[in-house]
Amino acid sequence: EASRKACDQLSLGVVAIFGPSHSPSSNAVQSICNALEVPHIQVRWKHHPMDNRDTFYANLYPDYSSLSYAILDLVQFLKWKTATVVYDDSTGLIRLQELIMAPSRYNIRLKIRQLPLDTEDTRPLLKEMKRSREFRIIFDCNHHMAAQILKQAQTMGMMTEYYHYIFTTLDLMAIDLEPYRFCGVNMTGFRILNVDNPQVASIVEKWSMERQIPPKPDSGLLEGIMTTDAALTYDAVHIVSVSYQHAPQMTVNALQCHRHKPWRFGGRFMSFIKESHWD
Repeated sequence: EASRKACDQLSLGVVAIFGPSHSPSSNAVQSICNALEVPHIQVRWKHHPMDNRDTFYANLYPDYSSLSYAILDLVQFLKWKTATVVYDDSTGLIRLQELIMAPSRYNIRLKIRQLPLDTEDTRPLLKEMKRSREFRIIFDCNHHMAAQILKQAQTMGMMTEYYHYIFTTLDLMAIDLEPYRFCGVNMTGFRILNVDNPQVASIVEKWSMERQIPPKPDSGLLEGIMTTDAALTYDAVHIVSVSYQHAPQMTVNALQCHRHKPWRFGGRFMSFIKESHWD
């Protein structure tokens, strides 16, 4: 389905393809873009290093190794000697690989646990960690799941000053943290959206105002918050737009997937995209 939609768009004449976010579909679209030499722009987490055949691929999401080292640096900064790593799926082990390998290089003991499959009920797992007196916990999951974990941890008395949670999601600020403000619990997260920048703050505010909808009951999330995916998508569209404006004498052609005749300006335009920047 994704391949068909990509081919439909290419037949209309486009300068780039964005997404999709689903991994198998993305790989299929990526192959098409490589064959027709059309830039393929992604904003999703990806851990496989791109090989030389993926000349027409650009990903704005932070490199997995950068995130992995950032988590390890944080744990070292906090001087943790013991910690529990709780991951959602196998990709979490990749995101946390530097930390997971840390016991062989640093004086730290880790316990690895997995979130329950096919359910958002984490209470049995939380109960087990509470009984084992595991107070320093790193959760690798999306912000929707993180919101559920916090709500359930509160009902189990695990939001006190004894606990310190690190969340690897880049969207921790999309969670309604107000209910935990005076609990004493320590929470640490990461964010790449620089809202201290006036230009960024203005864009985020406008984006949020246009999406003010009644909050979903018991979701634990804030409505109208620009997520990392949304911010990176905005950046991706902006980069392609700026690159197109600065690409001289470039024409857009309708391309046919079955003909395998590439876009003759694709290589040049991809260079503009990779070299583009703005303040």
